[in-house]
Amino acid sequence: MTKRLLKLACAALALAAAAAVHAQPYPNKPVRIIVPYPAGGVVDIMGRLIAERISASWGQQVIVEPRPGANGMIGTELVLNAPPDGYTWLLASTSHVSNAALYPDLRWDPVRDFTAAGLFARSLNFFVVPSSLPVQSVKDYVALAKSQPGKLNYGNPGNGTPPHLAFELFKHVAGIDVQSIGYKGFPPIVPDLISGRLSATMLSAPLTIAQSKSGNIRMLAVLSEKRFKEFPEVPTLAESGFPEAQLTSWFGIVLPAKTPPEIVQRIGSEIEKAVRTPEMIERLEKSGSLTSYLSPADFDALMRREVPVWTRVVKQAGIKAQ
Repeated sequence: MTKRLLKLACAALALAAAAAVHAQPYPNKPVRIIVPYPAGGVVDIMGRLIAERISASWGQQVIVEPRPGANGMIGTELVLNAPPDGYTWLLASTSHVSNAALYPDLRWDPVRDFTAAGLFARSLNFFVVPSSLPVQSVKDYVALAKSQPGKLNYGNPGNGTPPHLAFELFKHVAGIDVQSIGYKGFPPIVPDLISGRLSATMLSAPLTIAQSKSGNIRMLAVLSEKRFKEFPEVPTLAESGFPEAQLTSWFGIVLPAKTPPEIVQRIGSEIEKAVRTPEMIERLEKSGSLTSYLSPADFDALMRREVPVWTRVVKQAGIKAQ
């Protein structure tokens, strides 16, 4: 009898301990942010910025873990298959939804199989041309392209990347025929742009800022909801007459589907708090990006809107995954 009572007591203690652990407020252990692209890239930098702010707020480690490969799909599938307990996040960028258009045989859906926790930043790309090109505005560029169908070209930093798809969308909206030349990233595009071998590109903000100071390139527009304060004279693409092509690259946090709503809301609140801090605003602006918060519901709605947009762009341009 004594042994039986002892066993029952031990079992009761174990259950109580388990219940106590379960009852601890979230988060009670380190959180991982999976970045599905290489360390040091813009997506990784964004992940570290948001992780730093939330770690400081929670007093709990938020660890950034790069898992690159297969155009972001290796890291994405890791999060897809993680427990929906709020401890494994995906740093999602525009490619999270554009990949659904590039890879129609994906084993997952970017919206249905993930839960949006919040968008926190948008990166800036600029529509730029070499200084030698005789155009002063986007409308000038369109007029030149229409006068020489198929003769102008533009550089893209990789097949299916957001800047590639953005230029293809612009071409469709503007009704122009400009040839796409693929590169491995932005840096090798710059010398060909400066020399005039390329007529245009959608260039990342850091490179645009550096090259504009030397006078090697001309900024025609910024792909942003509003003008960039460093270059207030440069209009947005929408202001230039092409609002339908005004799509920006964004960064946010998504979680495995079925993550409890209270955890999703807790993470969303922390993301919102982070983007309101002066430190976050300043650091993002220095990297050529802007804080831009969307709640879980609004971020989910954004992704739902963009999936068919990118699907249409990929189909119209005949872009194939490589």
